[in-house]
Formats: sequence, C-alpha cells, structure tokens
Amino acid sequence: MGPIILSSQETGSNADILQGTRLQTVPAGGVLTFELQASDNDATNNYTVSVQMPGGDTPLNATRIPCGNTSGLAGVIDERTNLTASFPISQGGHCVFSTTETGNAELSWRVTYTPAR
Repeated sequence: MGPIILSSQETGSNADILQGTRLQTVPAGGVLTFELQASDNDATNNYTVSVQMPGGDTPLNATRIPCGNTSGLAGVIDERTNLTASFPISQGGHCVFSTTETGNAELSWRVTYTPAR
C-alpha cells in the first residue's frame, strides 16, 4: 500500500472533512501530514482548524491558519508560508479534521497519509 493524498478548498465551516473519503478510516498505521493555507488571516477574515486523533488527542485545536502571498491564486499552498504538521495514526482510526471560517476567507488543504514501513 502506498500513500493517499487528498486535497481541496473550503469556503465555509466543515465539521469533518475526512468523513466519506478514502481516509475516513486509516487502512494501516502511518503518518498523516496536513498542509494548510488560508486566503486571509486578519481579525475579520480567517480560518481556524482542529484535528482530533482517534484516541481523543487534539494536536491542533482552533489553530489559526496563516495566509501567504497567494492573493488571487485560489487553491495555492505555498510551502514558504503554509502550516504543515504531521501526526502518527494507527490502523482503523478516524481523524476528525474540522474547520471554522470567520468572515469571507478560503482554506486550501492537502492531507497526505504515508503508511509505516
């Protein structure tokens, strides 16, 4: 089994992004890597993200997502300014990845599952 990569854009709050995807249930132990970039990050337009692991740990809890120099480039995740975080996950677990939009922002995200070797 190889990696699984999912990506999309959010234009509103979402309580469980991975529900109904290939990563709804992790096929084997490995690592989940989140790459996140918001279109805006000010007091009136921003995104926060929470990640709850299967055991209940919340390594990201209402974490504000940075924006980069991507104005007008919807969907771009700039590795110089995005938030990247990786977390180990065991087989059969469901990770709850949720977003909260404030104002009028967009969130570009990519989640990569890499199986343990």
